[in-house]
Amino acid sequence: MPRIVCLAILLLITCWFQHSVSAQSVAQPVTNPTLEAITKKLVSAEFAGRAFKSDGGRKGANYLAAQFREAGLKPFSTFSELLQPIASGGQNVVGFLEGKGRKDEFVIVGANYDGFGGQFIGAMDDAAGVSVMIEIARALAKNPPQRSVVFIAFDGGEQNDAGAKFYADHPLVPLDKTVAAINLSGFGGGFGEQLYESLYVIGAEVSPQLSQAVTKHKRSEAYLALLGEDATHFLGGEHFHFKLKQVPAITITNGVHYAYHSKADVVKRINFPVLEKHVATLAKVITEIANTPGKIERAATPNYDADETTEWIRLLTALRENVIKTATNNAGQAKIDDVLSELKRFKGVAMQEPKARKAVILPAASIVFYITNPNGVEFNSLMDAARNFEQRGERQQAVAAYQKLLKFIEDEYRLDDHTISDIRARITRLGSK
Repeated sequence: MPRIVCLAILLLITCWFQHSVSAQSVAQPVTNPTLEAITKKLVSAEFAGRAFKSDGGRKGANYLAAQFREAGLKPFSTFSELLQPIASGGQNVVGFLEGKGRKDEFVIVGANYDGFGGQFIGAMDDAAGVSVMIEIARALAKNPPQRSVVFIAFDGGEQNDAGAKFYADHPLVPLDKTVAAINLSGFGGGFGEQLYESLYVIGAEVSPQLSQAVTKHKRSEAYLALLGEDATHFLGGEHFHFKLKQVPAITITNGVHYAYHSKADVVKRINFPVLEKHVATLAKVITEIANTPGKIERAATPNYDADETTEWIRLLTALRENVIKTATNNAGQAKIDDVLSELKRFKGVAMQEPKARKAVILPAASIVFYITNPNGVEFNSLMDAARNFEQRGERQQAVAAYQKLLKFIEDEYRLDDHTISDIRARITRLGSK
């Protein structure tokens, strides 16, 4: 996308974001107080944002352990508690639901429970995802599937997936007996406050059995869309650590919201009635996976869903309405329309070839993430400017640019501690020359 188009889209999306954040929506009626109560408790001042290795994070973990027990989950026989200490600090919460038949085979369902601390409380990302997971556990406990299911609230999800990585390296059940891993990330805000009812399944193209299990429930209580991981690679990092261990793994999300990693990710923005539909559908999908006969395989080559182009058309068409229509954004609107026209040429066609996906699918994904994550666009712009100054040897300008970037991260768009430390180290190094 030409830089002038990117800047036009960024400017007007930022205006939309500011308007959207300031316009506090009226709370919707709640049909399941348990789901809402868990979410509100996790984002309460008592847990202080649930930062990794913090007192608030530890309190949050103990609260979740109690909720796991109440939902019908148990610790493993070798553990008296539901907590798995992480060597570097923090703790995962791990609960076990024994299967009715193939008890020694396991499906993992996980969601990270930590936030960034302070005002960065992570309501949609991912307190709501953890609450959805607990309600799925409650539903499955009433009629367990054939395989056993391990539910994990991961710590350190906002710190380079520390908890998921630790579990993958120190599993409580053998990974060669773990047939699939499902990560739940980002619930209640839709994709940019659009299509709240939809869930996006990322990465199912790598396993025919996972793809079939999801496809069977595509039009259940919630609407399921299967998207290729190549176009959405940054969504929900936890599942990657299981893929590295050769476990078939997918991420399921309600989408990226304007408030992603910001102070605006608050509970009043969550659409709780829709989360009810998500719980009902995901309980069916996970049961389907856990009941799948035979082996759940990893395909040698991905097999993308034939409806994927249709789903990108549906998503981009909805998000197009979120871009403010002014003369200064005509170039951006035209780019969106060009990408939509190209998608429509291949509607209903499975895009299997890498070149075809690069030409058709990836441009659509790029625009979607420009629209729904304006802070991410601003971060990349500030980072590019700072690196350019540094590469040209303009130290003072580079220091000023990195300081501006650091302030943006600390005030507006929180990222992991490693990224922040690296920027500070660059400032120190450049300033000392």
